[in-house]
Amino acid sequence: MKIRKLQLVGGSSYMVSLPKEWISRFNLKQGDEIILREFDEFVVIQPQKEEREEIRVEVSRIPSYDKRFLKRFLGSIYSLGVDRIILQQEGVGKHITEISEISHHFIGMEVLDCTNDCVVLHIFTIPDFDVITIIKRMYQILSGLLEEIESNLLAKEPENMETINSRIHRHEEDFDRLYLLSVRLVNRGMKKITISEWDELRFMLGSRMIAKFYEEIADILFILSRYLWEYDIDVRREVHGFIVRLEEAFRLGFEAFIRSDLVSSQNFISLVEELTDEIQESIDKNQEGTILKELLIQICRMLESVGEISFNKSVREMVRTY
Repeated sequence: MKIRKLQLVGGSSYMVSLPKEWISRFNLKQGDEIILREFDEFVVIQPQKEEREEIRVEVSRIPSYDKRFLKRFLGSIYSLGVDRIILQQEGVGKHITEISEISHHFIGMEVLDCTNDCVVLHIFTIPDFDVITIIKRMYQILSGLLEEIESNLLAKEPENMETINSRIHRHEEDFDRLYLLSVRLVNRGMKKITISEWDELRFMLGSRMIAKFYEEIADILFILSRYLWEYDIDVRREVHGFIVRLEEAFRLGFEAFIRSDLVSSQNFISLVEELTDEIQESIDKNQEGTILKELLIQICRMLESVGEISFNKSVREMVRTY
């Protein structure tokens, strides 16, 4: 441990000298910028990092060209936050049609080059996207899906089911692409975090968990939408009432997370708990539509977890303020 004395400069600012060894280690010189971060009772000093070099991944052994496998394989690499994927294997170019089609499932991914033995994919940086923007868009899609279901639920003869299913399928595709982008952004963000940025790390992890819960809620809604109109109008009327309540809870939960509002977070958790109890009570009284109601309870459980994340985030920010 080295001790330095504060020096008063110009009557209003203080200066402290930095160890020469530290300056040499990071090749710093007079006029270079450094970063000061406040962390609890500490001030952490870091050198200003240069622009990050492109992260590349070279794959020389592709176990399978099965389309489902390739989509999952490229999705895993994409989510790691790399910039360029080089598939280098004899004959890989023969599968360029499938690879190009798969690349369209990932936001920002394009095929840059292709030969018989090499395919180069690049993931372009999208500066306007951050994890909160993605979660907001995921929330909008989920809200749209809930509204789609709710608006047709009470009709004796819902509008053309093929049209409804087509719209829901588009929601599903958009949601999958956004979820993978959220994982990618979180992984890239975590690579930049230092030991002094625990709050940022917690925020990143919490955001990823919420994105995952949103994805699972979307999956449940997609399943529910396929079977909903097979039930008679009485069952659908009851489920409609629950979905209206769910829409309100969903809106409240999103706003509580974005605003870090402690009271709203608690109100959201209480609302979801009450709704869960009501749905369970309905199952106990009437077995009709039990599968639909159980799916709604699963959504409520996930929303409770979202509420806990929002509540903890609100507490952290409140404690840090004082």
